[in-house]
Amino acid sequence: MKALLLLGSPREKSVSRMLGEALLARLAQRGFESAALQLTGLLEAQEGRARLSGEFLGADLVILASPVYVDAPPAPVMRALEFLAGEPSSRGTAGVRPRRFAAVFSCGFPEAGHTDLCLDVCRLFARDAGLAWSGGLGVGGAGALDPSGLHKRAGMAAGLRRALDLSAASLAAGGNVPQEARELAARPLAPRWLYLLMAEAGWLVQAFKRGALFKLGDKPYGKP
Repeated sequence: MKALLLLGSPREKSVSRMLGEALLARLAQRGFESAALQLTGLLEAQEGRARLSGEFLGADLVILASPVYVDAPPAPVMRALEFLAGEPSSRGTAGVRPRRFAAVFSCGFPEAGHTDLCLDVCRLFARDAGLAWSGGLGVGGAGALDPSGLHKRAGMAAGLRRALDLSAASLAAGGNVPQEARELAARPLAPRWLYLLMAEAGWLVQAFKRGALFKLGDKPYGKP
């Protein structure tokens, strides 16, 4: 069995990549071969489109790991899904062998509900591309996680690690992402007030480093 990880973040180090690779590693422990593709810029050349199509068609399980941009997947993710759903060869494999699609979305807002629309997009993509939708995980408050790995936030990420364990076990056995895993992944990583306080502090630190701390209220494009 082969699992393909599609990465929606343009960054080399990101929370969504970390989560996707953590799930992929758990599948590898259960006998899966794996490959990963970063979607940003992949469709700009024929070689990239051919590679994406080939890896996609050769995978038994495709996993999308992506951040949420406001309330939707990033544009490169949407373009990739549209491309894959429109490939005639993609739909032609539907009756040959069961192929499945799952997703992991992370957002910076405290509430994991901001990932719901993205997961619905993936469900509809799976339908149009002839894949079985295996469900997904939505993680809120992702700014509290360290892109270097879940071990960096041992206590905070305990439920998330358990969610990935449950998901990998079920997906490897041919099942879907369990309800328990979805609930664990959606649990707040920190109290909402604390997360917002930390986010505000981080915003102010970035403004200070860029010499803009006392310009946050400026309206350069407003009326004079």
